[in-house]
Amino acid sequence: MAANNTESLVSRLQDVARAESQPVDALVPVEDFALFYLIASEIARTAVSEGGERFFLFVDSQTAMQVDAVDGARAAADRVVVFGPSPDAWAGCENVATSPYSDAIGENDLFVVVVSSRLSLGLVCEQGPAWFHGFWSPQRDHTVKIAQYLLDQADLPETLQLSEAGEGAGDTTLACSTRLMALLARQLTLRHRDAAMDKDDLFSVLSILKAVSAERRAHDILYVFVEQIARAVRMDRCSVVRVWGGDQRGHVLASHEDESVTDLAIDLRKYPELRRSMETRQKVIINDTRRDPLTRPFFQDIAKAEIQSVIVIPVVLFDQNVGSFLLRAARRKGTFSLREISFCEIVAEAAANALERAHLFESIQKANERLEVLAITDGLTGLYNHRYFRQRMEEEFERARRYSLPLSCMILDVDNFKGFNDTYGHLLGDAVLRGVAACTLQTTRKSDIVARCGGEEFVVIMPQTGLEGATAEAERVRREICHWPFEGVANPSAVAVSIGVAVFDRESMPDCEALLRVADGALYRAKREGKNRVAVG
Repeated sequence: MAANNTESLVSRLQDVARAESQPVDALVPVEDFALFYLIASEIARTAVSEGGERFFLFVDSQTAMQVDAVDGARAAADRVVVFGPSPDAWAGCENVATSPYSDAIGENDLFVVVVSSRLSLGLVCEQGPAWFHGFWSPQRDHTVKIAQYLLDQADLPETLQLSEAGEGAGDTTLACSTRLMALLARQLTLRHRDAAMDKDDLFSVLSILKAVSAERRAHDILYVFVEQIARAVRMDRCSVVRVWGGDQRGHVLASHEDESVTDLAIDLRKYPELRRSMETRQKVIINDTRRDPLTRPFFQDIAKAEIQSVIVIPVVLFDQNVGSFLLRAARRKGTFSLREISFCEIVAEAAANALERAHLFESIQKANERLEVLAITDGLTGLYNHRYFRQRMEEEFERARRYSLPLSCMILDVDNFKGFNDTYGHLLGDAVLRGVAACTLQTTRKSDIVARCGGEEFVVIMPQTGLEGATAEAERVRREICHWPFEGVANPSAVAVSIGVAVFDRESMPDCEALLRVADGALYRAKREGKNRVAVG
């Protein structure tokens, strides 16, 4: 039956129950199954103890099967009318009569109606996929009319007379209705409290999501995660542990107690709760570390930390790229409630998504950084390549020209490299080039830019360096290369370099090309004068 169908059972019984002399609010609304279950149970229990004589019970099949207390009322009733299939346990009961569902009363209708000499209570509801509504009434004339309507709709093999239960005092009904109203009031109070707690939890979840989403680095996300959870849920310890499959060691990646913790190694043999969560892929809850079989063998270690309860919630499990992340929280006193555990699970799911985004972001960032390095790096020597050298040369030249700063550069070339290649082969020649690059990079200053220009030629840009400093550095490089232990070369002195040095002169050098031409000319002069030497342009 549709919820808006004015011909539904609830609508019809509301019309039947109401009399002109009775106010509309005498029918108390019921808007969900939880309330229906509570009221039905209370009506059934009251009927058992206070039903009195000539006790009629009307109930639908679903309620008879789902509300346990109804079976007790069935046993105490003189006559029971069940609409729909009766429970198997009621088969053969002489006081039970069964009526099939009909157009008037169908599978969506739920009700418990009790009429006796001392008691009259009616509860009628209907349910659908996304709705539930109905009413209950303690008014005797309402309840009798509802019961009579149900009796009229019943298809029974015998004729029942409801008038047998018609007369009686309302004292018991009043007492029961008072208890029902108290029950409803208590339930409403609990719901308000739960709603307030849910609102606080939702606010906390949104705050954590906002804080986590603002971070892009994995460690920052994890620290915000544990710090915010520890703030929302009282915890003495809260951390995220990473475990690689099969490893006997874990790593604490973040702890709310210390922001500096990023990779603290721990022995998993001392943390059985972490191992159990990894094995079962489920959360682990330990409410008493002294008595729980999982932690009892490790109680002495746990006692030192004064930990009473522990929960472990998987955040990310068995990701081949990042490992497994587990949230571990502990309390010195008290246990974790189901609400707190559910809260942690919700936030853990959000953190997992944020970690996936962070991992993707960091992977892309690292890939871009690798591409940038490859774009400016010589593949053989690891030095900057010619393209990057020209870019930096123009930048340093412009800075020196604008601010009247000293600038020098040196160009060095491996002596007799072609003959060396022809004699020993290109593989050994490549080893020599790598050695020259390593020696030059180690000998020059960190502020200098060392690059390979091509072949066996290298260049060093020396910012804020005058003639004296540039010449001294060039001599130092030449001497170190003469004594460098080149891989595969028996006689290190067989490898030598010639170096040309040039210093920026504002009057004669309008651009960096002029500076490089002077250094190149000095290099050729060093070659002509006997090699293995430094010449100044």
